[in-house]
Amino acid sequence: MIWDRNKIVKSGIKGDWVMGLHDFVRYSDLDTYDHVNNKIYHTWFENLRIIYLTKSGFDFTNKKNPMPVVRAASIEYNSAMFLNEEYTTIIRCSKVGNTSFDLDYEVHSGLKVRAKGQSKIVMADLIAGKPVPLNSKFRELFIRRDAALY
Repeated sequence: MIWDRNKIVKSGIKGDWVMGLHDFVRYSDLDTYDHVNNKIYHTWFENLRIIYLTKSGFDFTNKKNPMPVVRAASIEYNSAMFLNEEYTTIIRCSKVGNTSFDLDYEVHSGLKVRAKGQSKIVMADLIAGKPVPLNSKFRELFIRRDAALY
């Protein structure tokens, strides 16, 4: 279930988070130690990132348009998660540059931060294979809605 800012706040999660995705841990998310595999957090962040960017107005259907491409991604794991555990993955843009922006993520379960992540997204011309400036519409949205630094 997609959560907006109001639902995130009502859940008790603190911060300037813009969107969340509430779900539960599935058997396929587990590793041989019966806790969530580290790579699954990347998948959770990716799923939310695509929803967030699409709802922000990015068009992934026309590959001639500049596209947001992951330049770097990092995750800090705080505590293990297990089968059937409910969680909420949250997202916001924390910083905008000329051709890139940073997205922050957290995974919350029981009001505990289980993992934190960040990705640097670069706007790219996929045909030319080079970075292009971030559209001012998105820059202004991230600054206004997400309180992103610039």
